[in-house]
Amino acid sequence: RNKGVHVGAEQFNALIEDPNTVLVDMRNHYESEIGHFKNAITPDVDTFRESLDLIEEDLRKHKEDKKLVMYCTGGIRCEKASALMLENGFQNIKQIEGGVINYFKETGGKHWNGDCFVFDDRVALNKDLVETDYVLCFRCREPLNKEEIGSEKYKIDDMITKVKNYYPIID
Repeated sequence: RNKGVHVGAEQFNALIEDPNTVLVDMRNHYESEIGHFKNAITPDVDTFRESLDLIEEDLRKHKEDKKLVMYCTGGIRCEKASALMLENGFQNIKQIEGGVINYFKETGGKHWNGDCFVFDDRVALNKDLVETDYVLCFRCREPLNKEEIGSEKYKIDDMITKVKNYYPIID
């Protein structure tokens, strides 16, 4: 076994309600800001690679006594992360089969809060897998919603959009 055990949506729901489970979002901060599961650890990282060391360090004390359940958009990052966590001594690793997108298909997003970032022109999908009104910032390439775009702090000058990390939109 060189990767976490895949679990279906219903088993995933049971696991995330178990107090002996640590739920980890394997996506980047801008993805989890749009939506995530309640009580999930959401690492404040810009890249998947950054999250691996942080998660391993933060959860080191639970290598043997907790269930580590992870999720990502489609499942690929969990495949890589679960293999690494097993290699680093974690004992009980599970991951949602097919990621958040498959979870939406199977449950309608039962325990999900918000929307789900996707890596294509749609930017984000709601629990019904319908495109939302998010767009990508020209400058930082992070998702922006209507409120952020409508903010007086959202400015486009010449060819640069100044938002988020450069000029915080929402205080």
